[in-house]
Formats: sequence, structure tokens, C-alpha cells
Amino acid sequence: MKIDARWTDDCCGKKDYDGEILSISTRYWPAGGGFLEINRGPDGVSVHGPGHRPDIKPRAHSSILLRYRVDDEGERCVEDLTLVEAEFEADTEDEVKRQVEVWAQEQMDRAVHCLQAEFGK
Repeated sequence: MKIDARWTDDCCGKKDYDGEILSISTRYWPAGGGFLEINRGPDGVSVHGPGHRPDIKPRAHSSILLRYRVDDEGERCVEDLTLVEAEFEADTEDEVKRQVEVWAQEQMDRAVHCLQAEFGK
């Protein structure tokens, strides 16, 4: 894994070497599924927009990622190594968001604890 960091100019000749290492990625789907459904049947084509399936509760998928980059002939491509993933479902958007936020903070706390233990802080 190669660290995703770049040198950038600061001021007065100073340089910064900064990058992202730990990241969170979450996809949320609203009640009804949040997708377009196209059905072809004997009566023709029917199109149903997001929300037409009330049996589908609001949900989300979230991942904590270790970020790194790959150089392919000078091209910058960011890649991810998934450390942990989770699925969330609840009756409302706010409940799903709250679940994701609590889980994300717990995972960040775990990551910080592990790094501090490894590096002696």
C-alpha cells in the first residue's frame, strides 16, 4: 500500500505533505427503496419511481476504509481497503442516520485506540 499524500506549496518556501488515510463511505436509500423500477409485461411497460414500495424501510450501508493510491504511469488513482462494513435499517431516515453516526464514531474510536496502542501514545 502506498500512502495517499502529496507535497503542496505553503507560504514562504514551506511545504506540506498531507493526505487522507482513514475514510468513511455511506450509501443511504430512502423508504420505498430509492430506485427506479421498470417492468415489462403483457400490458406494456410500467415505470415506478422511488418510494413506490412502502414495504422497503429506510436503510444504509457504511464502510470504514483505509485509503491508498496507485500510480499508473503518472495517473493518480485512489484505492480503498475496506476495514469493516455494516448495514442499517429503521423506520425513519433520522433513525438510520443516528445508527450510522453512532457506528461510525465507534469505529473511529476503535481505529484511534489501535493506532495509539501500536505507536505508544
